[in-house]
Amino acid sequence: MAIITFWNNNTGKIGQTYSAFAIAMLMAVEHNHKTLLVSTSHNDTVTLKACGYDQIEKNINLITKKKNTMDLESGIEGISKLSLSNRLTPDLIPNYTKVVLKQRFEFLTGPQDKEGENINYDRIYSSCKNILLMAKQFYDLVFVDLNHGLEEEATRDILNMSDVIILNIEQKLTEFDSVEELKKSLSNNKVLLLINDYDRESKYNIKNVTRYLKERKEILSVPHTSLFSEAMQEGTAIELFLNSKIRNLKDSDDKNAFFIKELRRDIDAITYKMQELQMKV
Repeated sequence: MAIITFWNNNTGKIGQTYSAFAIAMLMAVEHNHKTLLVSTSHNDTVTLKACGYDQIEKNINLITKKKNTMDLESGIEGISKLSLSNRLTPDLIPNYTKVVLKQRFEFLTGPQDKEGENINYDRIYSSCKNILLMAKQFYDLVFVDLNHGLEEEATRDILNMSDVIILNIEQKLTEFDSVEELKKSLSNNKVLLLINDYDRESKYNIKNVTRYLKERKEILSVPHTSLFSEAMQEGTAIELFLNSKIRNLKDSDDKNAFFIKELRRDIDAITYKMQELQMKV
């Protein structure tokens, strides 16, 4: 139905993967969408760990006594072979994903480095556009965590075909000054700004930054909370989002309640943007 891409050309770690995972997961849980999260990073251990697959891979390695035993045919690396040979159909994509929540949330990994093997990343990523087009036909929502280091043509193709682009920014004054230049390179009518790892006590809060950038609507955010950050690192993020007590927190002063509240605001904004663009078609 729609492709939602998280992107920034910043070479540092800005929390984009955390934000993409959090928003996609909560939307899958609370809106019952069939959701796919696609990573274009090679060796994306962050999302694997969040999904609980990091420990599974370690256990496989212990049993087989091998290193880097990620299934050769899984993820983008495996599915690209079908795409490049024109044999890929939408219904085949789930065969290459990792199931996080059955019928709700799946994860498509980027290529993984393997000992003693040379991987042609450019060839793999050249098939991303076709893979996403196919995925869009099978899933309700396709979230893309777009790696800043991806080859320029592949990045441009993915951004152009995206229905909504989440432009991720850090909560820094220098970052705000570069936003306008980034937006000029994108189709502005489908861009939403989002502050990662947001601190609401900073002077660069949402209202001030929205005013500074002269945005019509308030900028989105994924607030910092130790509960979520630790869950991502410990492989318990899924349990966190399935915990109804956490999702039903109401205290406005509670950091975790604010975290969930902001994620829901993000989801509402993305949903509205998708509906708005559909009406223009």
